[in-house]
Amino acid sequence: MHEANDIAARLRHASQPAPAAPRRQKAPVASDLQLQVLEYMRTFLGQNDQLPPVHCVAERFSLAISSADWHIRTLVRLGHLERNVVGKLRFPREKGGAV
Repeated sequence: MHEANDIAARLRHASQPAPAAPRRQKAPVASDLQLQVLEYMRTFLGQNDQLPPVHCVAERFSLAISSADWHIRTLVRLGHLERNVVGKLRFPREKGGAV
């Protein structure tokens, strides 16, 4: 019985998966489409004094609303846009501020 337990323990140890290699992080770079979305948002802001709603971005670039939202969230993650206290999008403000 002791021998069977030793064999089972060795088999359990051998069947454990090897630790995964660490994933390489991609450099945070916006795609061409995301840069076009950002430029559209700047133009829209200049003409309307507000950023465009997601459905306007989706319509302008012939995207599904979920795809447009994904591109906007990516721009937020990359620091090209930010959300204010109530969750509205805005262009990032400078850190530190001048005295």
